[in-house]
Amino acid sequence: MKHSKLHGVAHNFADSLASGLAFVVPHYVIHTDVYAEAAATAEGFVIVDFLKGTTIGAYPDGELEYAAPLFKVAFPGFCARHGVAHSDFRACLVRFIAGNGGNRYIITVEDQNGRRSSREYVGRQGKRSKAM
Repeated sequence: MKHSKLHGVAHNFADSLASGLAFVVPHYVIHTDVYAEAAATAEGFVIVDFLKGTTIGAYPDGELEYAAPLFKVAFPGFCARHGVAHSDFRACLVRFIAGNGGNRYIITVEDQNGRRSSREYVGRQGKRSKAM
């Protein structure tokens, strides 16, 4: 599987969480404000691991901690609908950052060949950041 295809799938999945209303989890509409949780941390970010269904930096018993396991369960089906095998991912991490310059998230993907890369997206719409 092409590495860029894995990033595309990971972006679409993460964008659902970043938007505030996640429709990717069957039988649930999950409302989360991931950026509010990120802003409330001392570091200004939270990390969601879609393969493990865990979070780092989120409120204990908060929205993200509740939603992360549901996203883990939904991820294989989402991958299949987009023509990617869930097993093609070795890692799929998203760091949601709330900052003075606006909200953004960084997706880190590792494929089964050990290739690891990160891409940054800006705002709730998840536009690719541009270097000047």
